[in-house]
Amino acid sequence: MKQFLVVLSIITSVFANATPVSDNLATALKKGNSTEISSYFGLSVDLSIPGNEGVFSKTQARLILKTFFLKNKPSDFKVVHNGDSKNNSHYSIGNLITQKGTFRTYILYKEVNKKITILELKIESDE
Repeated sequence: MKQFLVVLSIITSVFANATPVSDNLATALKKGNSTEISSYFGLSVDLSIPGNEGVFSKTQARLILKTFFLKNKPSDFKVVHNGDSKNNSHYSIGNLITQKGTFRTYILYKEVNKKITILELKIESDE
């Protein structure tokens, strides 16, 4: 029975992580590197963080993220779930751990010409 549960756990883990967000993007979130994160944005991005919500240009979104990270210095980012969405897009849900608390993070992205483009980024208080 134990072996069955271990195998089931491994299989579930493999399928749950079928379309993971890139390691570089996860590292950028962990470090609070708004410049690196914004390199994954298209011309505009749907951004939702505490105090700011809307569709912003790449430059505006980078500045908003920079301000957020200055107020909430990240110490870690862990992906807890990956999945597929409509129109060949994918999503990752994770926890952004900061000095001021944990934030639930949702990233909707599409892979175009082998490059990830973030369509939507939500950072919400987990409290």
